[in-house]
Amino acid sequence: MSMIFGVPMAVLFGQLLIGVINGAFYALLSLGLAVIFGLLKIINFAHGAMYMLGAMGTVILFDTLGVNYWVALFLAPVL
Repeated sequence: MSMIFGVPMAVLFGQLLIGVINGAFYALLSLGLAVIFGLLKIINFAHGAMYMLGAMGTVILFDTLGVNYWVALFLAPVL
């Protein structure tokens, strides 16, 4: 198995993928805030609250109600 800096390739690429995904989420949230502030000249954090509400709905559906993970990801924004 090949390693880079003493870290297995699979672990390194997994961590890089998680970093890219988190960066995409942060970019999406910050761009939403920038567009709202740029157009309305009002600081509005409602899109962040809605993002958190959707994430919490997914966790509740998945953990508490036992819904499949992918189904919970689809149902949370709909609900």
